[in-house]
Amino acid sequence: MSPKETKVIIAGGSIAGLSLALMLEKNGVDFLVLEAYRDIAPQVGASIGVLPNGLRILDQLGCYEKVLAEAEFPVEKVFFRDSNGKPFWSFEDFNERISERHGYPCVFFDRRMLIQILYDKIQQKNKILTSERVATVTNHLTHAAVTTQSGKEFTGTFVVGADGIHSAVRQQMWESAQKLDPTWIDPSEQDALPATYACIFGISEGGPGVEKGTMSSVFNEHFSYLVPSGPGDRTYWFLVRNMGKTLHGSEIPRYTKEEEEKLAKEHWDDYITPTLQFSDLYKHKISSVYTALPEYVYKKWYFQRIMTIGDAAHKFEPLTGQGGNNAIETAASLANHLISSLKKNGSNDLSTTEIASIFEKTQREREDRAWSLVKQSHARQRMECMETPVLKFVARYVVPYIPKSVLTDRWVDTYASGMSLNMLPAPEKAHTIPFFDELLRAPSARGSFVYLLYTIFAALAVVAFQLLFAAGKVNGTWSLVRAAVVNRSIGDLSGSLRESYTGVASIDKILTTLVSIFHPAITSPHLEQPLQLLYFLSSMLPLIAIFTIEGYRQKNRWSMIASPSIWGILYQLRGIGFIAPLYFAAGLFVSRKTAFLLLPGREVPAAKFILPALILGFVVPTILLFFPFNDPKSLQVVIAAWQPAPALVSCFTYVFAKIANMVKRSSEHSQKSQGDDIFHLRAIYQTTGTIAACIHLSVVIGCVISRETSLMQIFIPKDSFAQVETLADGVFVFFQNDFLLVTAASFIWSLVNIADLHRSGLSNVHWKVGLGYLLAGFVFIGPGASAAALWFWREEVMSRRKANK
Repeated sequence: MSPKETKVIIAGGSIAGLSLALMLEKNGVDFLVLEAYRDIAPQVGASIGVLPNGLRILDQLGCYEKVLAEAEFPVEKVFFRDSNGKPFWSFEDFNERISERHGYPCVFFDRRMLIQILYDKIQQKNKILTSERVATVTNHLTHAAVTTQSGKEFTGTFVVGADGIHSAVRQQMWESAQKLDPTWIDPSEQDALPATYACIFGISEGGPGVEKGTMSSVFNEHFSYLVPSGPGDRTYWFLVRNMGKTLHGSEIPRYTKEEEEKLAKEHWDDYITPTLQFSDLYKHKISSVYTALPEYVYKKWYFQRIMTIGDAAHKFEPLTGQGGNNAIETAASLANHLISSLKKNGSNDLSTTEIASIFEKTQREREDRAWSLVKQSHARQRMECMETPVLKFVARYVVPYIPKSVLTDRWVDTYASGMSLNMLPAPEKAHTIPFFDELLRAPSARGSFVYLLYTIFAALAVVAFQLLFAAGKVNGTWSLVRAAVVNRSIGDLSGSLRESYTGVASIDKILTTLVSIFHPAITSPHLEQPLQLLYFLSSMLPLIAIFTIEGYRQKNRWSMIASPSIWGILYQLRGIGFIAPLYFAAGLFVSRKTAFLLLPGREVPAAKFILPALILGFVVPTILLFFPFNDPKSLQVVIAAWQPAPALVSCFTYVFAKIANMVKRSSEHSQKSQGDDIFHLRAIYQTTGTIAACIHLSVVIGCVISRETSLMQIFIPKDSFAQVETLADGVFVFFQNDFLLVTAASFIWSLVNIADLHRSGLSNVHWKVGLGYLLAGFVFIGPGASAAALWFWREEVMSRRKANK
């Protein structure tokens, strides 16, 4: 069936109905809108907030500029206020942040203004009939028929009910299903619609109002206000109250004007701001409505050739403004699936089965998101009404201290996961967070698998404790270390172990112990021992670089991985094989959000200072460890000086950055373009990865051609719990286990990061494919270089994600 031969009958000239009509018109699909009221855009006292997820689709339909012009003032500032109208939380750069992230502002204007914009944009106005209220809808084998209360009959390919919460089309759909397939509709749905809150919503004009470009939420016990400014001298307001209990279906009341005025008088002296009371708004109202607020997503949105969208399918509490925006989204989803099916179908008529498939795909695509947003709206309304002692406590003592980032991070799921029209060009709007349909796939959560990962890292830490500390106790290593410290003797250096390095007794005691451990490994006459340590430290270099980068990455600030110096001290004192699994588990927790990789903050402002810090703080001290000192005491000083190397890398980075910032502040030209860090990050990954790869290849090739040393001797301990003869042997076993454990942990961690890029929609490399790459990398260039290569690729993927900037 061609688009010209398909005809969609839309019941309701609502936002959902007219949006769908415009979408169909732009794709050459015939339509007919039947509107019950005489006027297409009557003033019914309602305002609407249009949010980025709705504005994006309206932009595709060519309505965006007109919406901005009509609204006049985007929401610039958001305030949470107490019962006296005093703000206790504010978001004063709201418009800047939301527009920068998602490309669109939030605007408020009359609902009828948006309906008028949609109506004006539709070219075929003769296909929009007013004063035609739907009476019956009938499914037929090849078409659907609608009879209006005026007695007229219209036929089309299918019928879409966009006629609101009291949808006549939904009722007709249920009756049709009851006759043909009684199991299709759950009988309980007739009275399932719940309502906990009721609301007077209105528009005031000409009197005192709120500051332009602001939106205030006023918290009270069991009632609340939402008061956004409007165009001109208009102010919109919502007085929401808890009805006392949740009512269902036929229990939900319909309020009279007298009941509205009575409720208004009860709240006459409520403060909106310290200088504005509710009575000031109500006295200057030009329209208002008192109504219950049902909140629900119906289980079935369609039957055969009948479909419901908008409030007829999913009804929102108005606080978050998602009702109208999600009505537009569902219309877009239906249009996408219809146009796709028509293209595949060619010139054949759409059968009832094919139409039902279009409807089913639409509901499946939209249902979970609708339910999630409905629940979020309800939860926020409960909070603002302070419904329980706990919520009251949270509202008063927790909400005032909530960082803006908590709200902005939630925007990702709210706005970025919204729909768009597949068949129309994407608008060219700058935004830093990609919409999910701009990605390779919609992001998905790690799910319960993450608990297995936590278990694996915890198990590795337990194994590390056994192999590093319990084994050292059993095989005698720690006894030999204590003896060396007590006797001030290491191997052939009887009586020559230094005890003073810094003059601070507690620090010198730790350094003396560490020197007694490292010295035998470096000076051992058995080549495999210093060779293993050199390989180990070169493999650590990329990891230390990555830990430092992640510590200075903006989105990780104030997180558990934001202090690489502390982690460095921990793994120097307790072994990186024990600490690394704990670090990786912390990294899992920090990145737990589904869209974590999409959030702003990829940048590493200190990136240009990390490589110099690595060279000065780690590479140079490590080279000195293997320098052939003639004086044993000099080597001990070098070993002691090397111990804080991982922590020094972070400290040097901090110092270099501070000095650079001081220089910048004294210079006129301190502007830095976004993305400058990529050049320096590439250099870090390339340099550290190359060093690690060169050492890996040298050791592997050397062992292959050598008759004295093998890879097994270097990397695999024979028996970790067997008694050792010398301290050098015990330390060798310790370092072998330490290296194997950190290698195992970093392998799993690397695989998780490959999987994260795939599930976030940033990469097409599945973890199974990544597994092959990792195995090859660990074998041919070594674990350290593989980690550097992975992070190099990860950085590139994150920096070139499809978000216009």
